[in-house]
Amino acid sequence: MSFQHNEKANAVNYAHTLLAGLNLPPLSDSTFLDIHPAINNVRSGVQGFPQGKNKIIPVALANYADGALLALKSIARNHTVKNNLPESGASLLGERMALFNTQTGQTVSAGGSCHLLKSRDGYLAINLARDEDTDLLPALTNGKVSAPTDKKMLENIFKEFCIEDLIPRGRDLGLAIAPVTLPDYNSFDNWVDVSCSSPSQRPSTSTSPLVVDLSSLWAGPLTGSLLASLGAEVIKVESRTRLDGARRNENDPAGEREFYNLMNGGKKSFTCDFTTQKGRQQLLKLIECADIVIESSRPRALRQLGIHAEKLVAEKPGKVWLSLTAYGRGAATENIIGFGDDIGVAAGLSALMEIIHGHPLFVGDAIADPLGGLHGALAAWSCWINGGGLINLALYKVLGFALSQDPLLRDFNKNDLIRRTSDWANEINMSGENPYPIRKASKPAPLPGQHNEEVLRKLDAL
Repeated sequence: MSFQHNEKANAVNYAHTLLAGLNLPPLSDSTFLDIHPAINNVRSGVQGFPQGKNKIIPVALANYADGALLALKSIARNHTVKNNLPESGASLLGERMALFNTQTGQTVSAGGSCHLLKSRDGYLAINLARDEDTDLLPALTNGKVSAPTDKKMLENIFKEFCIEDLIPRGRDLGLAIAPVTLPDYNSFDNWVDVSCSSPSQRPSTSTSPLVVDLSSLWAGPLTGSLLASLGAEVIKVESRTRLDGARRNENDPAGEREFYNLMNGGKKSFTCDFTTQKGRQQLLKLIECADIVIESSRPRALRQLGIHAEKLVAEKPGKVWLSLTAYGRGAATENIIGFGDDIGVAAGLSALMEIIHGHPLFVGDAIADPLGGLHGALAAWSCWINGGGLINLALYKVLGFALSQDPLLRDFNKNDLIRRTSDWANEINMSGENPYPIRKASKPAPLPGQHNEEVLRKLDAL
C-alpha cells in the first residue's frame, strides 16, 4: 500500500500502512488534519530555518513521523494507564538541532561527525562519531591518512580510492560508512520483522509493562521514553565502566542536557559492572524480569555476556525483545556499524538531494534515529499487547520503507520530483508557519545508578 497522490493525507495513509504491516486494524479515528508535507518539514525543523535557507527536501519525512505516532496512539488507546505522548511525531525530528543550535543541509552532518566525501567514482559518507574511529583511518586508506586528520586531508585522499574498495573495508574495520546511492525502493516490502513467541495471555488493559532499556544515544532511548509516556516503568541500564555516550552533566551546554533529559527523564537508572560475574548476573536477572527489553547492541556483544535474546523470549511467555540495529539481525548485516546520519545516506536521502540540487547533502539530523525511535515504540507496544516476541528492527529498513511509500520514488521519476520540489518551494515561500514548540522534559534524567538500591531490592525479593 503506497501513498495516494493526495499529499495532505500522507500521515493518515502511512499510519494505516504501518498498522497493516503489524496485522492490526486501521485507525479508528482518521480525523487527524494532515499538514502539507513541505510545511510539515519546515515546522519540524528537518528542512531547516529560516525558511528558504536550505535546499528543499522533496520527501514527506515529517508526515512519516506523524503517521508513526498516530499508529502508536491508536494501538495504545485501550492498553495504557496514561498517555503523555507528544502531540506531533514531526516535532521530534528537529528538536536536537533546535536545542543544540545546529543546522542541516550541508556536507557535514548537523552533529558534526559525519562527512560527505568524494571518491574516485562517487560520493560516500563516513561517520567519525567515536574517538576510536579516527584511529582506523590509516587502515582504511592503506596508511595514507596521518594524525591530525582534517576534512581537507580526507577529501584529497579519498579521491584516490573507489567506493567498492572503501565501503567493505571500512565496514570490516567497524566504521560507519555508506555510499551515496539510491536504493531500489521496491525492495522494501516491510518495515519490521517480528518472530512471535508461543501464544500467551494478553496483558490486562490495567497493567503496565516493566521495560529494561539497554540502549544509548537516540533511537533506543526515544523508544523507551515513548513507552514511559504510556505508563511503562522504564529502567535505563548502563555499564558502570561505559555510560551512555549521550549522558550529560551540569558542565554541558543547557541544550545538550535538555535533550538528554527528553530522552531519559522519567526513567529509573541502574548501573552494574558488565566485566564482573556479579554484574553480569545482576544484568541477566533484571532482563529476565522485564516484559520489554530494548537494546541496540550487536547481538555478538550480548552473547559474550551470556545474554541470548531468542532463549530469553522463549523462556518467558509474553516477553518482548526489541533489537534495534543499523541494518538488521543476521550474519550478513548484524555487525555493520551505522548511525542515524550515515544510515540516512544509505537509504538514499543524500542521493536524492544530489539528483535534485546537483550535489549530495545531509537531510535532517541523524534522521534514522528519531524515525527509528518512533517506529520502535510502535513495534514494541504492539508486540507486547499481542503476546510477545523478538522484534528485528533495522533503522535502514525503517527509513527505506517509509520512503518507498512515495510513488515518485518507488517508480522513480526525476522530472516529477523536480516539479514537486518547485511546488514545495512555492508552498514554503507562501507560508508563515512557525516551528513546532520544543518539548520540555517531564523531569531530569536520573544520575547513573540513582535507583540501584531500589532495583536490587526488587531482584533480591524474586
